[in-house]
Amino acid sequence: MSITNAALQGAVPADNQPVEQPAIRPGDFPGRSAENQAEVERIGKINTYVSLSRDEALFEQLNTWRDLKLCARILTIDRLGIQRALEYYVRTQVKRRGSILQIPASIVLVEIEQNGSSTDLMLLILEFLSNPLDCGNLRDLRARVWGTLKAYGVKLLIVNNADLLSFKAFTELMRIFEKLNIPVVLAGMPYLDDMLDIQRLRNKKFVNIHNTFLKRCSFDTFSVSDTSKVIKNWERSGLRWSNPMKLDEDTAIVDYLHKASQGQLRPLYENLREIAVWKLDNPKAEINPQNVAQALGVGYQPVSNLSQKD
Repeated sequence: MSITNAALQGAVPADNQPVEQPAIRPGDFPGRSAENQAEVERIGKINTYVSLSRDEALFEQLNTWRDLKLCARILTIDRLGIQRALEYYVRTQVKRRGSILQIPASIVLVEIEQNGSSTDLMLLILEFLSNPLDCGNLRDLRARVWGTLKAYGVKLLIVNNADLLSFKAFTELMRIFEKLNIPVVLAGMPYLDDMLDIQRLRNKKFVNIHNTFLKRCSFDTFSVSDTSKVIKNWERSGLRWSNPMKLDEDTAIVDYLHKASQGQLRPLYENLREIAVWKLDNPKAEINPQNVAQALGVGYQPVSNLSQKD
């Protein structure tokens, strides 16, 4: 039996079946206007900061270490919290005109990236000091870093994410302190102590590094009252809605958000963003603990402490 041209034209290969289009295209949100979508994107960029009691205690400690020329360690599990606190501390001490750093620059803050090699460390220091030229080999780079630190009048070098540093990078920091008398403060996860604990290490090459960084303090998770303060600041300074949600005025909601974030800044900000978007999509809904829980949905609780056991 012959096959007509019409049949041939209507035939679709088995491996190329027509795809049924979904009711909602990827990226679309049902019922959300373009204006509301723009507001959602703005909410995602809110980056407020408010100084808490733990921040003020840290700043006082940093000032003491700077003045007394003491190297130290700051241990914390709140990575965003310590980052924001250190950035604020440096902004109050170091002035810039555009991208140009004004001299003297008493504080240097670097954040170690994934590969915390000695070369990466040196380049990060030069980048902060607006002198990022790579001189080539490590010896030349070291000389440039030392000279720039002295020329800029640096009195304190802070290294965040220090738990990512290599042994050679730790050694470079130790030598900066010994040669230039510039104290170095390491900030990192609690297991930074394990990295420098010579009793736990078979290789004793960390002895001198351990003996250099003997002072320590903990940057603790924040309290329930601090949670309320962060929420209030986030709404007033960041969200800035004419009809605020006033989450901080409901103690049950504050308690719930404190437990959900475990006193850490990043998960708290993430939860606040989710609640704000939920309220945007449900403008008539009441703000209460039950609806806040619904807005956050199902998720994991952040780890608030690390076991000291092996």
